[in-house]
Amino acid sequence: MKKIIMIALMLSLGIAAKAESKSDSTKRDTVKINNQLRKLQEKLTDLQTELTKVQNRLPGEQSAAEEAANSSTAAQEKSKRAANSALGGDAGDNRKAAKAAKKAARETGDAEDAANKVRKDQDKIRDLNKDIDKTNEKIAKLQRGDS
Repeated sequence: MKKIIMIALMLSLGIAAKAESKSDSTKRDTVKINNQLRKLQEKLTDLQTELTKVQNRLPGEQSAAEEAANSSTAAQEKSKRAANSALGGDAGDNRKAAKAAKKAARETGDAEDAANKVRKDQDKIRDLNKDIDKTNEKIAKLQRGDS
């Protein structure tokens, strides 16, 4: 009888110890998940802040690109007129035509740079939106308890 009581006592102590370690494991997992959630939410906040900055500066860059394109077109027209007058003109007309051509080339370069800047910001907005969606999916997955 004493042996049976001892065996039962040992079994119950073993089961209790296993249950205690299981609850510790659950607590550690919960802390780990909470830390992951906190980091993901911080990342999400940073991404949204960056997205807002880019979206706010995009209209100004678009208008600057449009102005640069208009200025480039005007400079090219002026250069074309100067080149036509230089055909039958003297050395002064040739110098004016060369100067107008350089200005037109510079204006065109500026317009291309402005257009590239707008394109980069549009790409960045698209990439940030993708990153925000991925981060939201990760947060939802953690909150559902999926692994």
